[in-house]
Amino acid sequence: MQSVAQFTVQTTNGNTTDVSEGHFSRTANNQSGFSFGGIDIADIYEIHSAAYVPDSNGSIPQDAVKLKRAAILDLTQAVMENESEQRNLYSCQYMLLIAGMPYFVTTSLEEAVNESSLILITSTPADTTFTSEEIAMLRNYASNGGLLFAPNINSWATNELKDLFGVSNVSYPTKKAGCTLVWSSDKQPELCYIDEPEEQTTAIGSINVSKLTPSTGEALGYFNGDSASIGVVKNTIGNGATYLFGLQWRDVIQRGQLDQDVNTNRGSSNTFEPSADMYPLFIRAAYTAANPVITWKHTVPDGYHAVLIPTHDCDSRTAIDSMYKMAEYEQSIGLRAHYFITVHYFRQKGYMSSFWNEETLPEIKKLLRSNHTIGSHSICHFPDFGTYKGTALDEHFPMKQYTREEYADYATHDMESGKSYGSTWAELVLSKQIIEEDLGIKVRAFRSGHLCTNSYMPEAHKIAAYDFSSCYTASSVQSQFPFIQRMRNEWEGAPTGTLQMPLHFSDVYKGESMNENNYKEKAHEWIRLFNKLKGNYASSIILVHPNRGWKMIAQKILVDSFNQSDCGLYNFIDYGDFWLGRDKFDYDAFFVPEENKVIIKAKSADIAANPSLAIAIETQIDDLSTIVLIDEHGVERPTQMRTLAPNRQLLILSPQ
Repeated sequence: MQSVAQFTVQTTNGNTTDVSEGHFSRTANNQSGFSFGGIDIADIYEIHSAAYVPDSNGSIPQDAVKLKRAAILDLTQAVMENESEQRNLYSCQYMLLIAGMPYFVTTSLEEAVNESSLILITSTPADTTFTSEEIAMLRNYASNGGLLFAPNINSWATNELKDLFGVSNVSYPTKKAGCTLVWSSDKQPELCYIDEPEEQTTAIGSINVSKLTPSTGEALGYFNGDSASIGVVKNTIGNGATYLFGLQWRDVIQRGQLDQDVNTNRGSSNTFEPSADMYPLFIRAAYTAANPVITWKHTVPDGYHAVLIPTHDCDSRTAIDSMYKMAEYEQSIGLRAHYFITVHYFRQKGYMSSFWNEETLPEIKKLLRSNHTIGSHSICHFPDFGTYKGTALDEHFPMKQYTREEYADYATHDMESGKSYGSTWAELVLSKQIIEEDLGIKVRAFRSGHLCTNSYMPEAHKIAAYDFSSCYTASSVQSQFPFIQRMRNEWEGAPTGTLQMPLHFSDVYKGESMNENNYKEKAHEWIRLFNKLKGNYASSIILVHPNRGWKMIAQKILVDSFNQSDCGLYNFIDYGDFWLGRDKFDYDAFFVPEENKVIIKAKSADIAANPSLAIAIETQIDDLSTIVLIDEHGVERPTQMRTLAPNRQLLILSPQ
């Protein structure tokens, strides 16, 4: 990535020098043999971005204001939600993870009010959840600039609680088939990310929703676009506001991740479906509009607006024989692509040939020498792998263990009936073992054949210790961003630790297939989708089967369409590592009003472990001049700066 900032070099004799181009160079003229911006490394004491003013004593100034975190007010026990897995709490945590704002979880209303500038309530408050004094506390919180977000309140809630949210009535929850939420067309600051047709009308499906009747509040969203069915109400109170949603967080966040949404899907892999992401982006936008300075963890690595993550499924002999062309092209443009390879090491008559063998392994190893990465794409690529449930799943794809030889003798697919007999364990675990044994590498990622999934797969992911998986389209889970899958894909399933990374678009189309006559047209559809995702700072994972030369040309059309100083190319495994690191990274932010200075403070180990992470600083202050990163010892760390948009700066943790 090119340098985007100038530097100030402090030398060992105490002098400072501005450097316009910060590059390390090897030179025989300097005693150390290396220089930075022409200055001998041996003479350099510290390097700082020229846009920053080093904090001489490495401490937080006394007049610095610590920016408060967001608070999740956990009401799951208070309202006696009978859900041990805490679905609404998880959904709130995921929303703030995507929004990127530092947060804490508390059951104490007093702590939430005193320590935060934004409160996200997990669950439907009952009529006795808050006392009159506590409702007055929340009203005062909003009046002083705080923001309060809540899911549905009961139809029999007290008038005081209804008044807090600016509504006079809340209907009893009912279901409507294929329900949508149509956001207001008014230019409200909370809706700044909601600017595409697929965003302005988001899918909800057949879940329980309540119509809200505003009193002092204003409508921001309507169920099914019906002006009489208001679904989101904003109530401005003093310098802050409350936001009430006529739905439950679990139904619009976690339900989709479990692929248990009801009548919501509006397309397959080559459609833009951001419905679940509108809620965290709404929260972030509201938070930005209400505060002079906020910070959040950027959702794209290396400070880009978006990155493209090419992946390739090699699930045929044709793909194995042709993939080197794609690999060579990608290597020529500096891209480390990811290849999911089907480990089909035996012949199934009438179904699949053997293409993982001594003849093809040398070609597969070339991918590694070209710096690409390899994952498992199952063994048999069964088309009915996701068809069976219950006893039928035990009959066709149980969690039974096999050796290589045993599985070659057992696994079958009947072309006439379309029925298969195999093992979920073997397709995920044995396939990984074979790749690791034959190639001498660690396999970290899995993608199922045909993106088929069954309820045993999460357990197999955990047994195999996969870090990453890509078995869902973003359309099917209604989210553009990764998430941790759960055992059995059920509400009460424990987290497996495997990060599911949804696929955004591919060369597989329902209806008119992609072919040598229309591939350029399809490539421009990819460009359109990439730009829609970019608008939400979301990256694009693409699948291209490397079995036709024109598919490589289509991918090249997409890559050539964007400015690579603005958007980048990224490896699938690297992106997964970025996302896991982003989730764990914690920091504090401070604002020094007299100096118009923002200080980001994080642990040095976290800074070193997340070089691709950036912190976004959004401000309503036009002359914000200084942004610095310091560690827990007060030592200022070298960074990069990039402008995302007016008054939206990025502090990139890596100095180069």
